[in-house]
Amino acid sequence: MKKQPAEVKKLSAAVALLAAVAVLAGPARAQDAEGAGIRVRPGLGIEHFSRTVSWDEAASTSKLVVSLAVLRAEVELATAGRMALFAGYSLSNFNGLTFRQLPFSLEYQAGTIGSLLWGADFEGRVAGFGDIEVGVAAQFAMSLGRAKEFEAPSLNAAGTVDGKGTWSRILAGPLVRYAGYENFTPYLSVSYNRLWGTFTMSESIGALSGVEEKKITGRGSVGFAFGAVFEPSASVKVQGELTAVPYKKLSGGLDTDYGVAIKAVISI
Repeated sequence: MKKQPAEVKKLSAAVALLAAVAVLAGPARAQDAEGAGIRVRPGLGIEHFSRTVSWDEAASTSKLVVSLAVLRAEVELATAGRMALFAGYSLSNFNGLTFRQLPFSLEYQAGTIGSLLWGADFEGRVAGFGDIEVGVAAQFAMSLGRAKEFEAPSLNAAGTVDGKGTWSRILAGPLVRYAGYENFTPYLSVSYNRLWGTFTMSESIGALSGVEEKKITGRGSVGFAFGAVFEPSASVKVQGELTAVPYKKLSGGLDTDYGVAIKAVISI
């Protein structure tokens, strides 16, 4: 089975398309509600992360590597915080999953599978102590599975192999911001970080066929993030974030998975 470089082109095209939509949608969708302190702002988001996942009842592990691009619709509620809906496209790499119960066992090494993605997030302010602000943040995201056909292992009989992977993620926890700078706000957060999903493989070789499903669960359930929000003007906001999720290895000891995310919000 070979990687499909066309998927990378799809993600690049998705980023370009989302950027064009955000620019065109700005004048029509970004608005202030008079007297209510509410703003609706379109935006873009990109993220790349790697999570160690366990399967076969936690007896085996591999890496789930994801790159995604989304279009956001963000509502700012004056002093209360903000909430947003987002949708886009994700490239998910499930390499390393091993299927032992099909007509012939195989290890998935076919690279990324593209699929639609949707979700929502929320950030609220709880209290302030001078330039220090304490808040809460939460997010739910789901990558919708899409079946993809791959080359069958080299056998005497002709055959096909189909794979379909899905994953979901929940983040929730407190954050602390420093608001002492004019246009730059750094922050730290700790969150409950849960990732789970399934990967279903179907194999048909001659008269033989079989279906096998792997339930995957992210190793580690607590994530740490360091980020900053930069607002060069009243109409532009850019947020960057680095995340780390420590976990216990099956062989003993600790390791850490990392991720990076960038969001850009525009209003006119």
